[in-house]
Amino acid sequence: MAGVPARVLVTRTCVMCDWRREAVESGPQEVGCPVCYAPTRVLNQELLVPLLPGKNSLAVALSRLGAAKGGRTRAERLTAGRRREIARLAAAARWHRR
Repeated sequence: MAGVPARVLVTRTCVMCDWRREAVESGPQEVGCPVCYAPTRVLNQELLVPLLPGKNSLAVALSRLGAAKGGRTRAERLTAGRRREIARLAAAARWHRR
């Protein structure tokens, strides 16, 4: 999935007039109001599930949710000694291959 840009469904509204829009965006953008040219603000953002051939889109989305939380939570729960032990084993495995 590296290389596939994340697509987000964004709901924007104008800070001055009643203009509102939903659009699919692939990155952070500065969007001005097409009616009064004032700046807009984001009301809602929803990550869209990428459609990849040969992959289950629902499984990909669920995996992304778990992956975003799992590594960070695990790192916070490890003690300093256990982190040191894991790093030592990883270094030994890298040097053993050479």
